[in-house]
Amino acid sequence: MSKRQKIQNYFRANDSKYIYALSVVVFLFALSLMIWFLSKAFVLPEIDNKNYVEDKEVLEEIEENCEYMRKLDGICVEADRYIDQKLVAVMIENNLEAWPLSGLAEASIVYEAPVEGNIPRFMAIYAVDTVVDQVGPVRSARPYYLDWLDEYGGAMYMHVGGSPEALELIDKYEVFDINEFYRGWYFWRSTNRTAPHNTYTSTELWGKAYDKYFEYHNEEDYDGWLFQKIENCIDECVNKIDVPIAPWNSYHAVWSFDKLTQKYIRFQGGEQMFEMDGKEIYADTVIVQMVNAKVIDEIGRKEIETIGSGDVFVFRNGVVLEGKWKKESRKDRTKFYDESGDLIPLQSGKIWVEILPVDRKLEWE
Repeated sequence: MSKRQKIQNYFRANDSKYIYALSVVVFLFALSLMIWFLSKAFVLPEIDNKNYVEDKEVLEEIEENCEYMRKLDGICVEADRYIDQKLVAVMIENNLEAWPLSGLAEASIVYEAPVEGNIPRFMAIYAVDTVVDQVGPVRSARPYYLDWLDEYGGAMYMHVGGSPEALELIDKYEVFDINEFYRGWYFWRSTNRTAPHNTYTSTELWGKAYDKYFEYHNEEDYDGWLFQKIENCIDECVNKIDVPIAPWNSYHAVWSFDKLTQKYIRFQGGEQMFEMDGKEIYADTVIVQMVNAKVIDEIGRKEIETIGSGDVFVFRNGVVLEGKWKKESRKDRTKFYDESGDLIPLQSGKIWVEILPVDRKLEWE
């Protein structure tokens, strides 16, 4: 073997050793990096209870010192201009074929009342600038919802058609009306649902409608409800409310009290109610308003008492207050009084008004 060949063989042997050594170093480095990453990914961080308590105290202090309270739902807002905001009301169906629904979680006020077949239907009320990408399915108007709508000073009303009486009253009352039959460009029809359960609207669309037509409608002032900071319930709370609007369980509205958040979580059909985008539905105040109701035609349309008085049950922060509701005229605010005749204060936030016929039995525990 020549001297040159010996030198080449020497370097080949040592190159292999260097390569093996380098491979071991790279492997060990990669293994260490992976172990470090996994430890960070799967070990839960410690909760700083001290900061949590301090943040909670700051939040409570802000709520107690609320300078600007929104008339609609009593929440604190940043400036005076947000106290009395422009409003939009949307009719949303609750038929089984429409589930899951969209946009109810963002509503400030929701009225739930039975229509034909005792199937509930919602009227959801929003500040016009509330951000929501999809609301619906939007359905048709009924007369009794118009009496509640009139409590909000000329809110814009969005729906898809309506009963003959409702459409006649919309004209008579000069409602700020956006009917999909005539202004369909402020709605869209989803291809993922079958008609009539496929009509939706959004903040972007109702904002355009409001900007275009609001100058043709008179705005009126309206009375807000009484809001008050209420102490949290710790023991002997009302943990469950069963509102049987329909005679079958699919449409029973069940509200379950969460002591941690002091809110009522909505269940329907025996399961927690989630929207299409996964949001849960909750209320800070649940009002159950007992009313006289009767069927008035062969289709099953209803006449529901909206003006007058009756029993009311107000649930907030795990406590129930019993009293009377009163509404003196179509444009007057429905007010809720306790057994002493004083106004019942509501918890600020999301408010649901359940309209329950007197022949149905409200239960709670």
